[in-house]
Amino acid sequence: MNSVASEAAKSVVEVIGISGEQDWTEESYDNKNSVSGLIIADNGQELLIYGKTSILRDTKEIHIRFADGTTKQASVKKKDESLGFAIYAVAKSSIAQSTWQQISIATLGSSGSVQKGDAAVVLGKPFGYAGAVGFGTIASSRNELDGDDGSYPLLCTDIGAAEDGTGVIVNLSGEVVGIVDQGISGNSSRELVTGYGISGLKSEIELLSNGQAVPYIGIRGLDVTAEIEAQGIPGGVYVRTVETDSPAMAAGIQSGDIITEAAGKKITSLSVYQSVLRDQKSGSKIRLKGQRQGSGGYVDISFDVTVGSKE
Repeated sequence: MNSVASEAAKSVVEVIGISGEQDWTEESYDNKNSVSGLIIADNGQELLIYGKTSILRDTKEIHIRFADGTTKQASVKKKDESLGFAIYAVAKSSIAQSTWQQISIATLGSSGSVQKGDAAVVLGKPFGYAGAVGFGTIASSRNELDGDDGSYPLLCTDIGAAEDGTGVIVNLSGEVVGIVDQGISGNSSRELVTGYGISGLKSEIELLSNGQAVPYIGIRGLDVTAEIEAQGIPGGVYVRTVETDSPAMAAGIQSGDIITEAAGKKITSLSVYQSVLRDQKSGSKIRLKGQRQGSGGYVDISFDVTVGSKE
C-alpha cells in the first residue's frame, strides 16, 4: 500500500490561492488558502489540474505545488460552481525537466466497481495539511448527493478527516476512484473521508478540460420508480425543487412537474436526464416535455429552455 501511495502521489498537487502580499511560503498548514488538486491531462501546451474553486475568492494569483516541492503559477482554464470544481492550467514550458521526472498524470478508475470493504488510500489534504497519506477501507459506496440536474454517487471511508479536507481516494491498483470533498458530508459522517465517485465526475472533467461550460438548467429531481408510478404518477423525473434564477425557473418549470422528454429523448430516470443535458451546449435551446397535475389529473406541458452554466 505504501508503494501504491507513493506512485499515486505523483499526480497529486496543492493548489494555493494568493489573495494579497502575504508571504504564503511562511504560512502554517492550518491557515493556508489551499486545496488538493489532481493532474488529469496534458493538452500539449498546458498541464491540466482538477481541484476545488474554494480558493478563488479574492485570489490574485494561483500557485501549484507539485509532488517534488516546486511551485509554478497557474491560471483558471474553466470552472463550474454547481459542484465547485475548476480546471487549473500550468504552462508546460515553465516546468523543469527534474519536476517532470517526479510527477505523473493520474489514472482515473471506475468508482462503479468499488464495493464496501475495499481497501482505500487517501492522498492530498484530507487531514488539513498537504502531502498526507491515509489507509483504510470503503465504508459505503451506495450513498448519493442530489445536485443541480443530477445526482452524484459518493464514496465514504472509515478514515478520519478534517472538516475542510480535500484530496483523492485511490484503489490498490493506483487508480483514482474518488475526489475528496468534506463539504458534501452530512453531520454524522463529516469526521470521515468522503468524496465523489470519479465515474460521476468524468463528463464534467472532460468538458472543463476542453474549455467548455458544464450545461445547467437548475432542476433537482428524483426518479419516479415503479412503486411511485403505481400510485398514478407518470413515469420520468419528478421535479422536487427549481433553483432560483435558473433557466428552469425562467422557462416556467415548477416543483411537482414530471419531466418525460428532453431534446427529443425519452426521460426514464435522473441519470438519463443528466446524460442528455451533458450533450447540450451552454446557450443552446432545448425543449422539455412533461406532465403537470391539474384539477382533473395530469396534463401535458412543454418548455423551451435556454441552457445555461454556473461559472
